Amino acid sequence: MKKVGIITYHFAQNYGAVLQCYALQTYLSQQGYEVTVFDFVSEKQQKNNDVVKHGASVKTAVTNICLLPFAHSIRKKHARFVDFCQKNLYLTPHFSTVESLEQYIEKNGYDVIISGSDQVLNPNINDFEMAFLYPFKTKAKKIAYAASTGNASPDDIQKIQCYLDDFSKISIREQKDLGKFDAETAARLSVVCDPVMLLRADTWNNMLEQPSGKPYLICYFLHKKLFREEFAIAQKIAKSRSLELKVINARFGPNSFRKGTVFDAGPREFVNLIANASYVCTDSFHGTLFSLIFHKQFSCLDTKQNHHDTRKKGLLESVGATAAYQNIEDPLKICSTLNYEEIDCRMDEIRKSAAIFLEILDE
Repeated sequence: MKKVGIITYHFAQNYGAVLQCYALQTYLSQQGYEVTVFDFVSEKQQKNNDVVKHGASVKTAVTNICLLPFAHSIRKKHARFVDFCQKNLYLTPHFSTVESLEQYIEKNGYDVIISGSDQVLNPNINDFEMAFLYPFKTKAKKIAYAASTGNASPDDIQKIQCYLDDFSKISIREQKDLGKFDAETAARLSVVCDPVMLLRADTWNNMLEQPSGKPYLICYFLHKKLFREEFAIAQKIAKSRSLELKVINARFGPNSFRKGTVFDAGPREFVNLIANASYVCTDSFHGTLFSLIFHKQFSCLDTKQNHHDTRKKGLLESVGATAAYQNIEDPLKICSTLNYEEIDCRMDEIRKSAAIFLEILDE
């Protein structure tokens, strides 16, 4: 049995980050590999992901005061993330330096070490660490799976090119990212699905609870500047379908005071809220992906001014679900025409491509 290690953003209190890590680990385990997730979190990453900020600045103090009304929910949400990771991720001991990670990999005889998914190839973000690139020599085969470059430019990618040259195989999550790599690297790149898609609904169903209460529409919005417009669309759809309106709180702020807000959902509760909803409104890539997996009628909201993030639209186009795409500037449309028989067939073809890429683990 080959020993496989994964490094990614498993530590962030972000639903997509944790669930994509769980999905890749689970999929590889299903294929018969011995899989662990490297519990690498640098001191900088730890500080970036603390909800309650530390420091003596006026801004920090004001932020912490504003969070006081949500203190109980913040603690409960944090506890649910920690509980999910401890119970569902096969975590190694904790590391905070590249040197300790390197030593652990060599000592424990890993055959393959994977970087990804998520923005592990984006040096621009605050949470980026060189550890994502395994910047050391090792007997283990280095692979990048469904890595994203985010807003990194070709020049940014060039700065880490020497480390990419040491990877046996690289796959990326977005087709548009191909142009950011030099010709030699681009020629050996594959485009594969986000790990969340690797698992079919029957696997995700293992963490579901039976629905209770009234039928509802669930909202999951990441873009706080668009929240007012997006929420207005959700209100209209909920009213037209006589659905209770619930909102998964993505970040704490003025919008958190709205009636129906779910403050304390962990990863498991997030999946449940989407799976049991009668309708979904989201501007999130993973909200869109889970809606497709669970055969939801949903609205994937976007704005015509969004030129830098085409992931959601690209996903919908690839599976034949563009009927769910809604620009917030356009007249309202309620999606009820998705052909999930066709969508499932297309998703299975995408999964097959990913499976072919991952055959490198056996080479």
